[in-house]
Amino acid sequence: MISRSLDDHLPSSSTAPHPLQRNLAPHLHPFQKPREYARAMTAVKIDRMFAKPFVDALGGHQDGVYCLGKDSRRVGVVAGGGGDGEVIVHSLTLRRPLLKIPNAHKGMVGGICWTSERQDGRRSMITAGKLDGNLKLWKSSAFTPGQKSNFNGSEFASGSGIQENLDSTGAIGENGLNFDEDDNEEIDEEEGGGLNIDSKVRDELGEKLEPNMIWTNKNGFNGIDHHRTDGVFATASNTVQIWDENRSAPLSNLQFGSSLETVNKVKFNQSETSVLASVGNDRTMCLYDIRTGKAERRIVMQFVSNAISWCPTLPTMMLLTSEDHNLYTFDIRNLNSPNQIYKGHVGGVMGCDWSPTGEEFVSGSYDRTVRLWNRETGKSRDVYHTKRMQRVFDVTYTPTADFVLSASDDGNVRIWKSNASKKLGPVSTKERQAIEHRQKLIERYSTEKGVKSIKDRRHVPQSIHNATKLKRDMIESRKVKEDRRRDHSRAGREKPKAERKKAVIVEQK
Repeated sequence: MISRSLDDHLPSSSTAPHPLQRNLAPHLHPFQKPREYARAMTAVKIDRMFAKPFVDALGGHQDGVYCLGKDSRRVGVVAGGGGDGEVIVHSLTLRRPLLKIPNAHKGMVGGICWTSERQDGRRSMITAGKLDGNLKLWKSSAFTPGQKSNFNGSEFASGSGIQENLDSTGAIGENGLNFDEDDNEEIDEEEGGGLNIDSKVRDELGEKLEPNMIWTNKNGFNGIDHHRTDGVFATASNTVQIWDENRSAPLSNLQFGSSLETVNKVKFNQSETSVLASVGNDRTMCLYDIRTGKAERRIVMQFVSNAISWCPTLPTMMLLTSEDHNLYTFDIRNLNSPNQIYKGHVGGVMGCDWSPTGEEFVSGSYDRTVRLWNRETGKSRDVYHTKRMQRVFDVTYTPTADFVLSASDDGNVRIWKSNASKKLGPVSTKERQAIEHRQKLIERYSTEKGVKSIKDRRHVPQSIHNATKLKRDMIESRKVKEDRRRDHSRAGREKPKAERKKAVIVEQK
């Protein structure tokens, strides 16, 4: 008995289109693949045609911006540290400064981090001076602009209390604090304010703002990083120091043996929060455990590493940037050789940061470019540059992975899209389906020569192109030299060595 359902032949609603029956047998559609290939070519051309990654440049700095401080719990706020000691807290949604602290430090700012309080209104900013050797903790309601609500009780029970600042950065609240020109005397009492605070009052507030706590050290600080949940942070100077927010002296000094190297950067692991890693100017990368207060292992590399970042989804994987123009990923369970080498820059790589998904990361280089990479491939998937952007010293992802921020010594913090051709703003359902269909076509035919050449094609400045060509010739001549030395040596004396084995000189325990 043959039975058919009317639901397969009738529209689901009065406005839905009538369902069409198609026979998907391959012999009935001999031109399906050529047709899909033509559509894939059109899709990849559209993708490159609408690739406009640059969003905006956040100015306000009088000197170059050499470090960024991202608040991992908020999307719309980032702090930039300048070479003249100025610290500016930027709003990414409003694309203007929320607070300017003109003389936060004497000389260059070495690093910026945010404390780990869960409530946005209680979170503070810690800045490190590279020359004056001071650590300063700043608190201001200007860090969390927006609404304030008086709330009697908690989220789950009744009671008395005040819910302070809501996480409404970027959304103008009706109850935001306003400052008038006649109320300048009350700025200290009502510091911060709503999102409609004018620039004059903001500058006066920044000039009068005083740090809540100051820590001093004989040596300057090159980097700083905060513990994910506890009130503890680590600094990089002549040693790695662990500090408590409520104590005036460091809890411990960590160093490997009797090493006297200068530590460049330090980072806490985001999953195993007691594990700490640092890179130093002796070409080293060292692992510490703050529970034991000891250095566990150290590797010595061929070149100095400038920055370090832990993968948020793979706790054992870390990313290093090097002066040899490359990036390296290491598994801390096996530090003899890197997992992958990422090549593409033609200058020293100064900064890096993982995407919150752990699948991609971004790097900024002395060659004035920002590159985005997939974790599994050694070639960058995209390269960003502008005519005015100078040498890039720090980069970071936003917590939503939608945007990338770069800090360069031309005094600007630039906002880039992580996906260059992604549309900003609302997208209708029909448009979203068309975009997803085009992406699937590109993925299916990404290995075809025509689609691959258009997809991977990137225009770079002439200086980058010339430097890439020169670097390629240098590497080729080095390989020829090694081959000739091997040909004219005793058999077995000069053995070829893999590129990954060349990166690490020795592992010390």
